[in-house]
Amino acid sequence: MDELKELIFGIRGVDEIIGTLKSPSTILLAGTTGVGKTSFCLQILSHAAKNGEKTLYIPFTTESPEKLKMYYSRMHFFDDRIHIHPINRSISEKDPLSTLIDIGNIVGSTKPDRVVLDPVTPLGFGFIEPEKRRFFYTLDSMIQEWKALVVLTGEMLKEELHDSVVSHLVDGIIYLSREDNGLRTGNFLEVLKLRGIDPQKNTESIYRKYRYTMSSEGFSMISSSHNKEPVNTLPDKISSGIPGLDRILEGGLFSNSSTLVTGKPGTGKTTFGLQFISEGLNRKEPCIIVSFECLHNSLVNEAKKHGWEMEQYIDDGLLKVISADPDSMWPEEHETLVKEHIMEMNARRLFFDGIFNLEMMLPDQLQLRGYLYSLLKYLKKRNVTSVFTTPRSSSTITENTRMDAEFLMDNIIILRNSEGGRRYMCVSKSKGTQHRLNPTEYSITEKGIKIRSDTLL
Repeated sequence: MDELKELIFGIRGVDEIIGTLKSPSTILLAGTTGVGKTSFCLQILSHAAKNGEKTLYIPFTTESPEKLKMYYSRMHFFDDRIHIHPINRSISEKDPLSTLIDIGNIVGSTKPDRVVLDPVTPLGFGFIEPEKRRFFYTLDSMIQEWKALVVLTGEMLKEELHDSVVSHLVDGIIYLSREDNGLRTGNFLEVLKLRGIDPQKNTESIYRKYRYTMSSEGFSMISSSHNKEPVNTLPDKISSGIPGLDRILEGGLFSNSSTLVTGKPGTGKTTFGLQFISEGLNRKEPCIIVSFECLHNSLVNEAKKHGWEMEQYIDDGLLKVISADPDSMWPEEHETLVKEHIMEMNARRLFFDGIFNLEMMLPDQLQLRGYLYSLLKYLKKRNVTSVFTTPRSSSTITENTRMDAEFLMDNIIILRNSEGGRRYMCVSKSKGTQHRLNPTEYSITEKGIKIRSDTLL
């Protein structure tokens, strides 16, 4: 018995999800029109051709090989060493048995390591079901003789896969789809079947839905996997940027903690976050601001009012401002963007202004809580100290905050304005700290938030 070879697709992100493939084997790449099946296959073949493998692409089309190569050459990843042998689609539908002979002759003369048939669903279109099954059994017998990694594409809906004879003959099934969610449209990849899975792979991470994008550069997977980073079990205290608050918190915030600052408009939530970031920048700590403003100039100008000049830090790469439109960005894309910048900068502080905007991306409260949990877990592993803000509809200090965020945060700080024009701050939660429970008066000055020495008893 011939030994199975271990291969990869050569598509970054997809290989991390699936692991190694066995060759010979047959994979069905299914999906509706326009989801990128052909691009996916050409990227697989281009990777193999660059590595010295013989590759064969058999499209069922009316286009000539020259025209196809001219079209495919626009893709930056395309390798023109791929052997392209088109078969007339209308003839293949009318005379599939002769088409099988043509395919066998092409493969026999090329002897490829990887073969793509794109698509196979029109073959045997006019057959009744028993004849169609016999036809594909014959095709499967031919494929077994090729001793190659074979990818078949199929134009079909997900619910059609169960009744398709092709699904039962192949070793793996990958399904590509496009989904609409309000104003957003996204492409998704799912592995529905895979024989010979690497025993080191976690099957739960394989059989799930992943979002991907397509461009002339090829496929780009948007993964929500978490990097395994060491956890700092004994975090140090760092300054919040507000000396009076640091005293209340017995030395400041824990270095990997998360803080939720909540209050009505005008209580200084954004000022609090910018002061926290300014303190980090003064200490030469890489910082990130996440905002849902279309332009970050508003935050930079707000910081200027208190004497915090942030443009130079942005130019020097010490500060990154991530502005996102919650109407058009997918949650996975937003989470990945934030995590990528944290890794690139080795960020130490993060200010997330207005997490209530996440409700526009994730109207489902359970999914929203899952998003926050995932992000907070990642921040803690990366030893990033974070401050989040969210508004309150009431001025009462005892009111619960929105979105269940308070259950996930390490610290909760409530800001409110009194009828007499005074402002009061209350630390209602601080894990690991014997903090003061009484509301403390504060003011917003030209240099930011300052805590007064007197307290409201």
